[in-house]
Parts: sequence; structure tokens; C-alpha cells
Amino acid sequence: MTTQNQLEKEESLADWENLVNEGNSLFSEKRYAQSELRFAAALRIIEKATTVEALSGLTDEQSFERRSNLAKSLNNMAAIYHAQGKFSMADDLWQRCLVLKQELFSPKDMEVGVVLHNLAALASARKNYEKAESLYKEAREIKELHLGMLHPELIPLLENYSLLLRKQNRDGEAQQLKERILAIQSKLGK
Repeated sequence: MTTQNQLEKEESLADWENLVNEGNSLFSEKRYAQSELRFAAALRIIEKATTVEALSGLTDEQSFERRSNLAKSLNNMAAIYHAQGKFSMADDLWQRCLVLKQELFSPKDMEVGVVLHNLAALASARKNYEKAESLYKEAREIKELHLGMLHPELIPLLENYSLLLRKQNRDGEAQQLKERILAIQSKLGK
């Protein structure tokens, strides 16, 4: 038998998913203020659903799914803050997301690599080039481990890393990355 409390939780998790989808649509339309409202509401819902009390009594799989959804919401909020130039707020949320993804997966998982790439782009935007480069290298290492050296999913990371190198007048190193991007694209027939 389903209790009223369980039904409310299921409804609120459905609300979470709807808010995330709406927020993503608004974000893609660059309607950041509206997107932020949806993402913030979704984050509040999933934070309540991932308290120690809320997670107790769930299966490991259910707990994992909820905590994964929390990581997704943290990432979404960080992305919207980054897009709005709210760098400190974005950094705080991506740091939380990173810790959570390292707990859920492993330090060398692709999910971790994605967050490291996001943090690298943020550090670059904040002109903290040394930190950005370290994060780009770590993200690249993880992605190459899982994808290989010539996978198209590496292109955005390599482009961002190349841009960072150009900002530092390290044109030779940036050109090496551009050549690698061209090699990946030629492999794809582009």
C-alpha cells in the first residue's frame, strides 16, 4: 500500500524532473533568469529528497539515483550562474557537484571529467589560468582514458584548452591542440 507521504515524494520528484526540463529549455534559449528560477526550485526539491532521513529506507539503487539527480541539479545551477557571470556561486556548486560525483562514481570516471572541464572553463573565465590549465589537463586525461585520443567528444575540451593557451601567448602549444582537433575532425570526415 502506498502512503500519502510516498505519493507526495513521488509527485515532488516528478516536479523536479519537469523543472529541470523547463530549465534546460529556457537555458538553451538563453532565457537565464527564468531558467535560474526553474533550476533553483528543482534544486530545493532534490536537496529535500536527499537528506539522510529521506535516503534512509531507500534501496542503494534509489539512493544512488537521487544523489545523481542532486549532482545534476548542482551542475545545472552552476552552469546558469556561470552564464550569468556569478562565478563564485558557480564555483561553490561545481565543487559540491565534483565531490558528489567522485563519491558516486570514481575519481577517474567520465562524469568527474565533465565537472572538471566545467571548473576549468570557470577558472579560465576568472583569469585563474594556472588552475584552469591543471583542471583541463586532469579532465583531458580522464576523457582520453575512457574515449581514446581521437574521440569527437574531446573537441570542446581541446578547443577550450587551446583558447586558454592562446590567452597566455602560448601559440605553439595551442596550435598543437588545434592540429589534434583537425585530426579528430578529419577522422570523422569533416
